[in-house]
Amino acid sequence: MIVDCGTCSVRGQRCDDCVVVALFEPASAEVLLDAAENGAVALFVGAGLVSVETAAGLRARREPWGAMGAVG
Repeated sequence: MIVDCGTCSVRGQRCDDCVVVALFEPASAEVLLDAAENGAVALFVGAGLVSVETAAGLRARREPWGAMGAVG
């Protein structure tokens, strides 16, 4: 399969939704925490293990696939 952005019918309008863009983002790009991660952080804050200020600045970091260990 060949993906060519030059022939894309929605180029410039839907690039933010494109899987090709997601594949080529920097591997360590920081992203916002998802609902499960926010829930875990809230538990840590509630237990006094993490301050509210620290929790407010937390971000997730996307790692390259090669950095992940084998599963299974």
